[in-house]
Amino acid sequence: MAKLAIPPIVAHLSRYLGGDDPAARLAVALACQATQDGHVCADLDQEAGWGPWAGEMNNEERAGLRARLPDLSIVGGADDPTPLVWDGRRLSLRRYWSYEQQVALDLLARATAPAVLDAEMEAALLGSFTDAGQRAAARIGLVNRLALISGGPGTGKTTTLARLIALLHQQAAQAGAAPLRIALAAPTGKAAARMSEALGATGASAPVHSAMTLHRLLGMRADGGGFHHCRERPLLVDVLVIDEASMIDLSLMAHLLDALPAAARLILLGDRDQLAAVEAGAVFADLCSSERLAPCVATLTASFRFAGTSGIGRLAECLRMGDAPGAIDQLQAAAQETRRAAPAPSVSWPLEGGSPHSGDFGAGTIDLDWQPQVAPQALAAAVQDGYHAYREAVAAGLPVGELFERFSRFRVLCAHRQDVAAINRALTPPDEVLAQPGMPVMVVRNDPLLRLYNGDIGLALPDPVDGSLKVCFAGNGDNASAALRWIPFARLPDWEVAWAMTVHKAQGSEFARVLLALPATASPVVTRELVYTGVTRSRSHLSLWATEAVLQAACANRAGRMSGLRDKLGES
Repeated sequence: MAKLAIPPIVAHLSRYLGGDDPAARLAVALACQATQDGHVCADLDQEAGWGPWAGEMNNEERAGLRARLPDLSIVGGADDPTPLVWDGRRLSLRRYWSYEQQVALDLLARATAPAVLDAEMEAALLGSFTDAGQRAAARIGLVNRLALISGGPGTGKTTTLARLIALLHQQAAQAGAAPLRIALAAPTGKAAARMSEALGATGASAPVHSAMTLHRLLGMRADGGGFHHCRERPLLVDVLVIDEASMIDLSLMAHLLDALPAAARLILLGDRDQLAAVEAGAVFADLCSSERLAPCVATLTASFRFAGTSGIGRLAECLRMGDAPGAIDQLQAAAQETRRAAPAPSVSWPLEGGSPHSGDFGAGTIDLDWQPQVAPQALAAAVQDGYHAYREAVAAGLPVGELFERFSRFRVLCAHRQDVAAINRALTPPDEVLAQPGMPVMVVRNDPLLRLYNGDIGLALPDPVDGSLKVCFAGNGDNASAALRWIPFARLPDWEVAWAMTVHKAQGSEFARVLLALPATASPVVTRELVYTGVTRSRSHLSLWATEAVLQAACANRAGRMSGLRDKLGES
């Protein structure tokens, strides 16, 4: 075998499990590296399955390893007590193979024996919806214990859910059952808060339900070592609704299903075309594309947020379809409208032609330590301009609620963490990191005791009690009406400045205005799904800082995840 450059953590596991056998150590490395890269397994029928070492192995070496896999002591089949599982195509760590097996069995059990609606419920369903797609989605939720509702921004997922909840309550009352115990959850606190707010804004007649994070719902232990709720201590719910389901990784989905009573109804809402979870797996996309689960899947396509003339909506659809020429046409049209001083378009493309349009942004510039990028000073000015109203509000000492509202109007999103760090450094001088009122702070490690979770954002502000600078967190998805919480910096879990954030971190959030800055050259990280997700974080205006070449490469670059879940759903 060729000598491969294996990352330290993968090399450690390879030595621990593989011993002195080079083939065994390579097998472990392939399976471990796959999970490090977000895959559930190493699919050796794909080039990507051979990891970052694909180019270092010739066909003879690959064939030799495949031939040896069944004979390795650490590799076995479904019923063998081995750390690796090999099915003739996919090489998996047994833990992830078991997660997939459990998820497939649990979901198929929920997808059986749909109920039949009586005439009264049929009439109620018909009277609740004018849109046929939303009505079909609600029907799936009424007759099945499993419903998967996928749709892009503005397709009415929240409206469908609000009316579905009302119908479920009506259905239970009509059957003489006890009032339904309905739980609402989302992967992050921000997504949970948006879920609660969006449901409240529908004005539906259903009782108000407050959403919480999945980790809080499951009772994450203070030491982070597992959850309180499990098969032996199930959740006390009749209906569980989860928003932003595309963000759920395989491990979390397995724990969730383990804790959900067999008789409970599960409703998953999300956008199958968005980025998958940061951790291993693309569960929601796999489920939505499963033929066995097709009767439980509804896809909403009509957009009620973006009109047919909306630049954001048209651009998002081109990106979703991988239509690079169409996306470029949309951006060029927006750039022409900007030059004609026409009514401000919903999309701006400052880098059209390779340089920013003069006069688009404020006069101020900052020394942005950006990677080789077109017009860094103009980009820096655009970032400063976006936060100008918020910084003015901080300087004026406006109420905290107003500060959170103004901060949420605008956000800078990037594909690469190093680009996020560059913008955050530029907007936060090193000597002011702990002394700058208004500085946004993002938690990057869960702390169940403080009820702070990865991705939660607070603002550094003077505590009205003692005047010291603390981080203020507004009521989050665990309790949307909770009072403000003031946490000293010394007590915070790991955190980072959050003027800019990655597109991954922005999932589950929406902002009135978004500045999406992509790297100057094509990158494996910049996929069709990433750009689509970044674009659709904006409600009213998008400023896309990307070259034509990078956009074309992104449309051709799909973020596939290697997985065996769809096959397991078909086999079970």
